[in-house]
Amino acid sequence: MSAMVREISRSYFLLLAVPIFFVTVAVISSQKALLMPAVYSVIMVGLILYLDTDLKATVKFSLDKERVYVGDTVKGKASLEIGGPPGMVTVVIPPASYLERDDAPKYRQSFEVVKGKASRLYFKGFQTLDKSFDVEVKVLKRGIYDFGKVNYAHQGLLGASVNESKWDAQVQLTALPRYKVASRTSWRLRPSSANPRVTRNRLGPFSTDFLSVREYATGDPFKFINWKATARSPNGQIMVNEFEREGLRNVVFLYDVGRWMRYGLSQENPLERGVPLVLSLSKALLDHGYNVGLWTAPPTGVSVMPSSGQTQFHKILKAMLELSYWEEKGIKIEELLILRRVISETNALLVVVSNLAGREVLRSLNETMTVRGKALTRTILIDVIHTSIVMRRELEAEFPGMKLIAVAPDRKKTYSMLPRGIMVIPWDPEAQGIGEVMEKVMSIVGWMK
Repeated sequence: MSAMVREISRSYFLLLAVPIFFVTVAVISSQKALLMPAVYSVIMVGLILYLDTDLKATVKFSLDKERVYVGDTVKGKASLEIGGPPGMVTVVIPPASYLERDDAPKYRQSFEVVKGKASRLYFKGFQTLDKSFDVEVKVLKRGIYDFGKVNYAHQGLLGASVNESKWDAQVQLTALPRYKVASRTSWRLRPSSANPRVTRNRLGPFSTDFLSVREYATGDPFKFINWKATARSPNGQIMVNEFEREGLRNVVFLYDVGRWMRYGLSQENPLERGVPLVLSLSKALLDHGYNVGLWTAPPTGVSVMPSSGQTQFHKILKAMLELSYWEEKGIKIEELLILRRVISETNALLVVVSNLAGREVLRSLNETMTVRGKALTRTILIDVIHTSIVMRRELEAEFPGMKLIAVAPDRKKTYSMLPRGIMVIPWDPEAQGIGEVMEKVMSIVGWMK
């Protein structure tokens, strides 16, 4: 648009130069006929200056719904009331109005216009332009999106001026991933005895059972400070009493966001396919009274401490909406030590979701989640295989609607490098549904008591 403005300004100055040239020639040559082009040019320049006034615009934009699931469609409606000089008016609404920013790929890959157009061109006469139009967009990818900006530009008559502006309705569109809601009677997860086994829970209420004395950590209640142990500590560390906590069993998901999780399409890859699986498992576990938490590898600042209840599911859902690919190389192992502490204190079952074609998560498990080559806690690793996703991309055009059989490449060598005590569940998302994987995971959780 800036190049267009420069070109129009050049034409504008050229129009000013034309009458000056003809007047100069007419004076020097004493030919009155040459004054006619000069007069014409002066009239045109005067007309352009007269029409070069500010644009007066009133813009409205709204969505028929602001919370949808991936695969749903949403309708946006734009209403325009534009006054000012005549000329050409260009209007661009979401998602096209976000395609010139740094995160343009995010909007380009996440939406598809299925009805209407997200940009319009109108000719405005001397009267006020009053228009409205709709666009229907299909949501292709989970996430939280800004969806209220409208860009509009006015190119004056004869191309003398271009006025650009924008308006933001402050609309936010939330695209939720679809997940499976399992029946409470699908799996028997509760102990059959009248008094179910109770383990320590990091976020549960404190009991009166003394556990140990340890160094103070951020978040510990001040009333638990052991002043005698603090006075005896050689380096002056603050020591606190640690008590047992009450609660049910704990499950922590460790979600891989590394580069191997993006293999496939922008909307179809191990990372995107794993999100509904984690939500489905979290929902089922929370419905059965488990405490559920979430972590990422590499750590991205997105984490949810283990807890229970419906509110906890909404926290996990919000965290999954914020997940994105990790662009940096390598893993900051020291940041995973916090997760190690959480797992140790809560005696949690660790469920890792990764694509073991890469070795980043494998290395982090070996370095932070092991003790003498054995897994620190009971661990289930869901290996999301990307092979069939890539194969579908290659064969979709030639064989539309083809159902692929399960593809499980030989990863025995990779699995043998995992710490002892880790149970691997290979998952081919193109051939196996979420329900099949949930049945395997929940059956394992059932006997891991």
